[in-house]
Amino acid sequence: MVAIPHLPMHLQPRRRRLPLIVILIISLVFVLGFRLCSGAGRLSGPWRIAPPSLSLSVPPRGRRITKASMLYGPRNAIYERALQSHARHAERWGYGMEVLRHEIAEGYWNKPSYLLALVIRELGRAVGERVEWFMWVDADSIIINPLIPLELFLPPDSSSPSSRGSSGPGPGPLDTIHLVATKDHKGLNTGIFFIRVHEWSVRFLIESLAYPTYNPSTDLGVQVDQSAMERVLNGSAYRGNVTYLPRPWINAYEWKHAFEGRKGDMLVHFPGLDGERWAHMRRWLDVVEVGGGGWSVPVEQTGFGDGARVFWERVERGRRIVERFGRGSGSGTGEGRKTGKKGKEREMEMEMAVEELKHVLYEQPYQGELLQQRIEAWRRISAS
Repeated sequence: MVAIPHLPMHLQPRRRRLPLIVILIISLVFVLGFRLCSGAGRLSGPWRIAPPSLSLSVPPRGRRITKASMLYGPRNAIYERALQSHARHAERWGYGMEVLRHEIAEGYWNKPSYLLALVIRELGRAVGERVEWFMWVDADSIIINPLIPLELFLPPDSSSPSSRGSSGPGPGPLDTIHLVATKDHKGLNTGIFFIRVHEWSVRFLIESLAYPTYNPSTDLGVQVDQSAMERVLNGSAYRGNVTYLPRPWINAYEWKHAFEGRKGDMLVHFPGLDGERWAHMRRWLDVVEVGGGGWSVPVEQTGFGDGARVFWERVERGRRIVERFGRGSGSGTGEGRKTGKKGKEREMEMEMAVEELKHVLYEQPYQGELLQQRIEAWRRISAS
C-alpha cells in the first residue's frame, strides 16, 4: 500500500512499536476464534467487525471470494465512488464485500488487523460455509473492466482434472499457495492481493503484526505494514506459500503520464501520485460510471483466460518438481539411481537446478519464460 496524502492524523503511520499487549490480545483472539465454530460464526467482544455501509456488507455463506477494504475518517467522495466500483463488480459475480469503517489499530496496521479478524471469523464457520479467499483492495483502486472474474487469478482447485496432473485426486502442489500477490520495482505491493482463509494466514498476519515488536531496530519506513509483511514472507517458513502474478493482471498502475495497462485490464491502482491522485481517479470514475468507455471487454477477448491457464500450469509443474526432489524421488528416470563420482556430480547438478528453479518459482513466477527455462533445465539434467 502506498501513502495516501491528506489523510486525517489518526490514519497517518506512526513510528511507535506495536505494544506487546496487542500481540497477546491477537493471539487470544486466534485461540478463541476456533472455539466459535459451533456458534453464530462472528467474533464478539472488542474485535467484532462493524458492518460497512455498502449493500454487500455480509457475504452469503459458501461464497468463494469476498473483497475487503477500509475507509474511515472524514468522508471522501472519490474513495467512496472507487469502492462502489468494486461493489458493482462483486455483485455481478456473486462475491462478498467487507469494508472496515472504524479504526481498530494504529495507522497502517489496520489492514493486517482487519484481515486477521476476517480470516479468524471465517475459520470459525463450518468448512462448507466459509469464504475461501479474501481479496484485499485499497480504496485508491477502481474496477475498469467488470467482465473479468477473480477466479482466473486464483490457484485452480485440486479437485479439478487440470490441477491433479498424474498423481490422481487429492491435495495438489497449488493447494499450499495461500497468498497471491504482485511485486513492483520496490518489491511487494499490498494494495491488491488475495489471501486464503487458512491457519497459515493467521500465523502470517500475527507474525507481521508482531514484527516491529520483535525487531525493534528494523526501520520499516512509511508503509510499515507492507514492509513487515514482505520481511515475513521472505522467511523460509512462508516463502513457499506465496506466488506472484504478473502485476498488471490485478494491479495495473496509473502513472502521472499514463496508464500502464491496456483495454480489457480489470483494475487501475493509483500509488505514488500524491496530490494528483484525485484528478486521475475522478477522470477514471467519470468514464466507468457511464458505461466504461470501451474498457469493458469480455474475458475471452482479453487473453486472460489462456494467460492464467499457462501461468498456473507452469507454477504447478515447478512445484511438483520441487516437491518430488524434496522427497528424494527426483534422482533417476527409471534407470536407477547412479552411484560413484558421476552419480554425485549429477546429484549436485540436480540440486543446483532445483535451487535455481525455486528462486524463480518463489520470487519471480511472473517471469513466465524464465520459469519455463528453469523447468526445462531440471528436466535435461534429470534425464541425463
